Amino acid sequence: MEVKRSVCDGCGRPPIVCYCDLLPSPRLAPGVRILCVQHPNEAKRKALSSVPLLQHSLEDFTVDVTEMATLASVPGRRRVLLFPGPTAEMLAPSAETEALELVVVDGTWKEAKRLVNNSPDLQALPRVLIACSASSLYGSLRNEPKDGYVSTLEAVAQAITVLRHGDNRIQLRLLSLFGEVVARQTAFADAGRRANEAFYDGVPKPDRSRTPARAVAPATDDGDCREYIFYTVTTGFDGREAWAQHGPAFVSSYSHAMRLCVERNEGRKRGERFGVVLKETFARRTAEDEA
Repeated sequence: MEVKRSVCDGCGRPPIVCYCDLLPSPRLAPGVRILCVQHPNEAKRKALSSVPLLQHSLEDFTVDVTEMATLASVPGRRRVLLFPGPTAEMLAPSAETEALELVVVDGTWKEAKRLVNNSPDLQALPRVLIACSASSLYGSLRNEPKDGYVSTLEAVAQAITVLRHGDNRIQLRLLSLFGEVVARQTAFADAGRRANEAFYDGVPKPDRSRTPARAVAPATDDGDCREYIFYTVTTGFDGREAWAQHGPAFVSSYSHAMRLCVERNEGRKRGERFGVVLKETFARRTAEDEA
């Protein structure tokens, strides 16, 4: 029989990391309706999520937990989706903010993309972007897929500042709250690790974080020498991919090029690794991107 852990009735976190004392009262009024479409997997996770903080801190903030969002039509309301895509435009302040509803998606990056792709109502919305220059406050608690990606709370906070014509008071309040909650959770996690090390005579338990993926290079040389290059692929906030060459082209067999690529990627994290491709293939792809 599974024993459920005790949680606070207010914030839903274990009592030792309760953050009810930090929540604003009354709730903050952003002046815009915000709908968060949350993937069911995210709602089930026990890890610290930023969305409950928004629920407890903001007026006119609602959450819909679903795998396919259905948006009821509301006369006079204009919705925009904060999500990257080829047609996405930078979010800008509007004189009609009171009629605006900002829709955000919460989950892992993979879950968020699947949710949008599975929801015709979300796909039909005009998309907007925000510029986030700082790294996420999550730190070591949760890994964002790439630099520049932030938590739902941080994205919403930045969007509120834009819609309030640069008034960042609500954003600063939310970020201060989130930073303190993350600090409490991090301190609790660190204390747990120290307790485990003491229990195991100073030997830490194996790190549960993802280990770097290792590519296996061909063992034999195929002997067919052609021009290859190393490259990386980045995805912008508009959803477009950009290929970038690293170093000059070199003549090699495919198997030798793969071995060189494996050596280059030693110790690199996902999202920072190189690929290797024929020079002609790279040229064709970059030409397509520029067309």
